[in-house]
This record gives sequence, C-alpha cells and structure tokens, in this order.
Amino acid sequence: LSSLVLKSPLGLNPAFQVNSNVAAQGSSPLLSPVLSDAGGARIEEDDEMKRKRYPTDKAYFIAKEILATERTYLKDLEVITVWFRSAVIKENAMPEGLMTLLFSNIDPIYEFHRGFLKEIEQRLSLW
Repeated sequence: LSSLVLKSPLGLNPAFQVNSNVAAQGSSPLLSPVLSDAGGARIEEDDEMKRKRYPTDKAYFIAKEILATERTYLKDLEVITVWFRSAVIKENAMPEGLMTLLFSNIDPIYEFHRGFLKEIEQRLSLW
C-alpha cells in the first residue's frame, strides 16, 4: 500500500491521504538503529543458544508428554500389582483362582511398562 484514502462519515472523499513512502518512514521510531537489523546477528545467536539449552522442537515436547503419561500409568499399575494384591492376600479377601485370573495379565503389562519407561527416559536424556 503506497497510500490510504480515508472517507468522511458522510461518504465524501476528502483529499486526505496518508503516504507511506520511504522518506516519511525515515523519522519513524520503528526504524531506529536500536530496532534495525544491525543487531540481528547477535539476536540470532542468542536464539540459537536458547534452542540448544531449551529444545523447542514439537517432537521433544510430545516425547516429554509421553514420558509423563508413562510414569503416571506405571504408578497406577504398581498400585494394582503391588499394593492392591498384597492387601487382598493379607485379608484373604478373594479365592486363589479369582486372584490368578485377575492378576495373570497385569504382571506382564507392568513388567513391560517398567522397561518401556526406562527406555523413554534414556532416549530423552540423550535428546
């Protein structure tokens, strides 16, 4: 846009035009040396250092979310396999056959997720 024509409320077209040519921009505070591209290299270096220290990659944050979810899931499985089972055994609250049926599938799942969590933690530490 090189110029902008403003209309009056009555619909008349006054001769009021705002020019946005380069000469008019010379006095703009947006073009001051502080905000110009002269310091652009320094800003890019700072951004690069931040990226190395704090990864902004979407995949990294997705992996961190998976890690947090896996930790929560493993804690829930631990409550079932360790604490609930020991309480049931201690109270003799369930027949042996029902306990075997109930817990037979949970133990392999729990063991798998323990290893899976360790692997995720190792991979994220190397990211």
